[in-house]
Amino acid sequence: MESRTINGKRNALLMRWLVFLSRLIVGGTFVFSGFVKAIDPYGTAYKFEDYFAAFHLEFLSSFSMLFSVALSVVEFLLGVHMLFGSYRKSTPRLIFLFLCVMTPLTLYLAIVHPISDCGCFGDAVHLSNWATFFKNLVLLGVTVFLVYSNTRLRALYNRQVQWLTGLYSLVFVLFFCYIGINYQPYLDFRPYKIGVNIPDALSVGEPEREFVFVYEKEGQREEFSIDNLPSEEEGWSFVYRYEKTVETPRPETPAIDEFTIYRGAADITEDIIYDENYHILLLSPGLEKADDSEVDRINELYDYCVERGYEFACVTASTPRGIETWLENTGAEYPFYFMDKTTIRTIARGNPCVLLLKGGTILRKTSPSQLPDETRLTRPLDQIDYGHPEVYRPQHRIGFIVLLYVIPMLFLLLTEKTVAMIIGRIKLWRLIRLRHRRWAERDALAQAAAAKTETSSAETSPTPKPDVPGVTIEDTPEPGKNK
Repeated sequence: MESRTINGKRNALLMRWLVFLSRLIVGGTFVFSGFVKAIDPYGTAYKFEDYFAAFHLEFLSSFSMLFSVALSVVEFLLGVHMLFGSYRKSTPRLIFLFLCVMTPLTLYLAIVHPISDCGCFGDAVHLSNWATFFKNLVLLGVTVFLVYSNTRLRALYNRQVQWLTGLYSLVFVLFFCYIGINYQPYLDFRPYKIGVNIPDALSVGEPEREFVFVYEKEGQREEFSIDNLPSEEEGWSFVYRYEKTVETPRPETPAIDEFTIYRGAADITEDIIYDENYHILLLSPGLEKADDSEVDRINELYDYCVERGYEFACVTASTPRGIETWLENTGAEYPFYFMDKTTIRTIARGNPCVLLLKGGTILRKTSPSQLPDETRLTRPLDQIDYGHPEVYRPQHRIGFIVLLYVIPMLFLLLTEKTVAMIIGRIKLWRLIRLRHRRWAERDALAQAAAAKTETSSAETSPTPKPDVPGVTIEDTPEPGKNK
């Protein structure tokens, strides 16, 4: 009997650990997938447009951004609730329904292969269609286990405060969606990061070579590099030198595989990326749909560049008609160059976006609303903030993201009993107020009904005739008759 009890406890403990690990696998995957989409809403929207084009559903392309934000929010919230164990019955069921849609879809994509990358993890992690299908298949199996076993392990937060974790998670993920839509992604997973030198990224690194110097002392020979040559005063004598290849890690393929700018039919890429002067490029994948609300700032920046001798041009993939329409609507006087649409979208998000280059190095990627106005464009670029490289430290930004989410969640976890009590008091106060309001309304209705009854009774009762001394009721003449 005692051995059965011990075995039962061990099985229960093992089951709880399996539930815990399953929550980590499913919840962590959904949180990561949803967050990287929220960081870069434009990237997910472009992927939706590719899907719509592949399935001949182009009429849905105008809703791509809405679908992008909705998908990132749904995945992130489901992942958070799964990690925290919130809503232990409904969360696994919702994830199961979600995967029942996505798993057959990814199987179809793997077979037909209309798009090479599904985009499930944005630009952070690239998976093939078959890898995506097997990933969803594993998640589906784990989720089925959680549908039946998730209640074996309690949630991290009490039931009364679980909605607060969901509310904060919603605000958190929408905040980064807003940054990605109106500015640039807070984390950049693309090869065209700020600080990247485009000529270096376009080339494959050559193997490094160095000279090795051989010296001899007391019949023994040793090799030295040029940085630590021995002294002849110590008895070393030079013998010979030779050149060897230094085994250093180097990319087999370039970090950037495409960056070509055309002026008409002429390739002017090298004229731009090898020029030590500033180049400001207005990037637009399609001027037909470009936002022209900040055209005054753009034109002011162009006038400033002309005055100071900097290069300014619009780089687009638009048709000549699209360029002509932009010229008519904005009065632009800058030249227009051409680049592949996909490359423009990869370099910077938004339509349009302003790219600042110097010596082929990306200094800034700016939305038009962030451009300096004419009051700040009074000195050369190297003397104002806009001309200096933007500071991009991904480690610091990741740390900020983690702290921004973990600190409120940890505070809620430590004070959840107090918060639950406050929420209970608020609910009780609202319930009492509601009851008082209903009682007041009932009393008012009763008084109104009583007043209405008294009024109707007064109207239907006969009116008594006045008592006149010496005159009886029968003697009272009727109106219109003379006695």
